[in-house]
Amino acid sequence: MKIKSLLCIILLSSSMTALAQTETSSSSNYGLPKKSDYDRWSVGISFGASHLLGDLLKGDQNNSRFLDAGFVKPAFGLQVHNQLTHSIGLRARGIISSFGGTDVEYLDSNYNSVQFPGSGGVGTKEWAVDYESKMYEGALEMTYNFGNISFLNRNKNFHMVATLGIGFFNFDAEVNSDSSNSILLRKSGNITELMIPVSLGFKYKINKFDVGLSLDYRKTFTDNVDATEKTYSEYDNYIMATVGVNYTFGKKNKPMEWVNPMEVVYNDLADMKEKIDILSGDKDKDGVSDLFDKDNSTAEGSKVYGDGTSVDTDGDGIIDSKDADPFTPKGAKVDANGQEMDTDADGVADSRDLEPSTGAGSLVNFQGVTIAKPGEFGADGVSGSNGKNGTGFLPSVFFDLGSATVKPNFNDRILVIARVLQANPKLKVKITGNCDIRGNENENIKLGQRRADNVMNHLIKQYGIDPSRLSTESKGEKEPMATSLNPMNRRVDFAVE
Repeated sequence: MKIKSLLCIILLSSSMTALAQTETSSSSNYGLPKKSDYDRWSVGISFGASHLLGDLLKGDQNNSRFLDAGFVKPAFGLQVHNQLTHSIGLRARGIISSFGGTDVEYLDSNYNSVQFPGSGGVGTKEWAVDYESKMYEGALEMTYNFGNISFLNRNKNFHMVATLGIGFFNFDAEVNSDSSNSILLRKSGNITELMIPVSLGFKYKINKFDVGLSLDYRKTFTDNVDATEKTYSEYDNYIMATVGVNYTFGKKNKPMEWVNPMEVVYNDLADMKEKIDILSGDKDKDGVSDLFDKDNSTAEGSKVYGDGTSVDTDGDGIIDSKDADPFTPKGAKVDANGQEMDTDADGVADSRDLEPSTGAGSLVNFQGVTIAKPGEFGADGVSGSNGKNGTGFLPSVFFDLGSATVKPNFNDRILVIARVLQANPKLKVKITGNCDIRGNENENIKLGQRRADNVMNHLIKQYGIDPSRLSTESKGEKEPMATSLNPMNRRVDFAVE
């Protein structure tokens, strides 16, 4: 009894420890799932066959009556299961079965051979021994799901299951002779004994149901299950093979037994990776991380502000990368390309047009003021003969220091020149490049010529002006209009020829 008591204490202690650890992990670890997040209770039924590994189990002399003799008996069971953790559960189980069979080679406890009249020529009738016993068992078992904690699969529908527990079984064996109805050899009496249940099997999940097959072994501590005790024989243990069906209760639709706890880790890692990708990622490659980027579709290479939106230097609503003129005056009305509106189409933007309603085809200066009607400017072909010729009426184009590149904000001035030439087909214009005094005199002559040539090419390529109506020259630094270093000296002037 000391051994039995010790086993009971060990099993109960293990159960309480597992339960305590589960409660601790559920309550003290912030962010981890709780028991209430899952369905944990299930009930089930099982059926199968049992077989006693006792003293009366040999069958006939040729071992050919193992099944015929009734050594395999049906078994039926009920169970209630509570899942403590994702892998460990506690199961209460009850089973009804029976033991029985016939042994024709029986040896009694004194090793005296029972006579078999049909053997050795003694007679023709065979003596044998048979027994039968109802069996009832109840057990409390710890269950363990192999593979539920997996780094490869979040959830799966197949489990290997092992159990270990402690329980009691009741039996009342009766042994008779099948050759003499009047002889009662022995009876065990109604006895309840301790046993250790061990099993190994598998389960398959189908929605809230699972079906399984297991092989159960019962370790007993008695040799009297078949009412027969042989000298030096082992305890009468027994085995069962059962098929079971279980149903899990609950409204969560998440049976704890079938949820891989690594799923929490997987989800946390996925969330963390997503946040890191957002923090460090830059989908539009504008230099602003996606987490702070208010516009993740800016074109690659676009200049952006700190929040990832494209720069709009002049504030006209057209980003610089698409703005034909990124330096329009504040508040100026612009078209879809960022070019300032020119309502009267005279070539002067509205914000600088002193006559915003000049007639179509009118010739204006760089301020939009009418200077001649169409065809009047140089109509007689003589420079200045009608008093309306002079470079003062034609706008100049200015350049950066040392540069011959025509800046976009002076395109409208060149447009005015083009309109003058288009409205006066006989008109010819001389384009003169000028420089300030910085730099070598010869270099300034060359720089002034490049400036004049670039403006001429702009008129030819952009507006289709006949090259024969244009001529260029360079005066270098010879004719400054202001003090020697004034930027007004870096210009191109136009004169009617």
